[in-house]
Amino acid sequence: MATQTYLLPDLLSFFSKKPGGPISPHFKEAYEGYNEWVKSTLGYFFSVEVYNAEMPLLAALAFPLASEQELRTILDYMTASFMLEEMTDRCSSAKALKNSQVWMQTLSAGQPERGTSHSFIKLLSKEMVTRMKTTIDPFHWPQFISTNADFAKNTVREALDREASRDVQASRDLQSYMITRRETIGTRPCLVLMRSTRRLYIPDRVLDHEVVAEMENYALDMVYIANDIYSFKKEQGDNGALNNIITVIQKDPDTRHLDLQGRIDYAGHLFKVALDNFESCRRRLPSIESDMDKYLSAYGDGLTDWVIGNIEWSLVNCRYKVFCNDSDRRSNVVRLKQRHIPPLTPLLCFLLLVVFIISYFYGFTERLPMRYAMSYISFPSYLK
Repeated sequence: MATQTYLLPDLLSFFSKKPGGPISPHFKEAYEGYNEWVKSTLGYFFSVEVYNAEMPLLAALAFPLASEQELRTILDYMTASFMLEEMTDRCSSAKALKNSQVWMQTLSAGQPERGTSHSFIKLLSKEMVTRMKTTIDPFHWPQFISTNADFAKNTVREALDREASRDVQASRDLQSYMITRRETIGTRPCLVLMRSTRRLYIPDRVLDHEVVAEMENYALDMVYIANDIYSFKKEQGDNGALNNIITVIQKDPDTRHLDLQGRIDYAGHLFKVALDNFESCRRRLPSIESDMDKYLSAYGDGLTDWVIGNIEWSLVNCRYKVFCNDSDRRSNVVRLKQRHIPPLTPLLCFLLLVVFIISYFYGFTERLPMRYAMSYISFPSYLK
């Protein structure tokens, strides 16, 4: 089994501080309440996926100023968007379109269309949308729905991209990928949630201002570039990283000459360019009136918190498993194994199912998340 190694860029070193602080003081309570809900509500297989995603950690890192109730609502939304990903990530573009429309109908109207039987959709309509509407500021609810409508449409675009990317010889344009990825990363609705938790009443006409819109876009660039860098190892093993900036750099005619380390370094360079442009926008924010100027300055801080929190979460979450050991973590070394996994036989699948069922009834899911969470209640020293 061959192992290829590469060095990650130290993206956290580009930042002097995290404006909102290291992590929400309400992380422990939100973590315990959310995981209890997951255990009692979601099916075994999906709950394992949710535990491994470690969404409470992401919420607490990216929303360090959110209250406990706000963190719980943020986790409802993260779970709902995770559901949408599961409903669209491994199917045809036609199926993705149908599922995304049902998901959006439920989120906006509070109930699915008649005849919808998907268990995720029933859960979304039964309790999650109600909790979101209770906590999200009424000023921000229309913006929340609007950004989610765009996000749902873009999950279909991502499915189309996956179908097109299966041609390993096909060229892909890096610039067009970057514009599309801003939307498919699914962070814009989370930025609305951030503005809601910070009471930033910024109307659409101000958000649409050229400099404000550019500031938000460059923040989104940093989020998806970092996400693609840190998730590349996992995605390479899952599906060949078909929809990842590292693979797109390999296919772009201008950068296809780069080896793996060169592609990783180039992605790190694109991140730094986005950060420089983001900081330039912050210096050029329009002066409108006293309160709005404060809102825009605070929005820049919130975007910075989101970018840094996303990096911190990506480095330690168990979904990506970036590092094999602490030594690799300290030196930023990633080991990419090239492996071929033969298809499972029906008998093996049946045996695994039996093991999972037995584990479920003996409380395995209750213990599973505790392996990870308690070490983050005191913030990890290597991320300070």
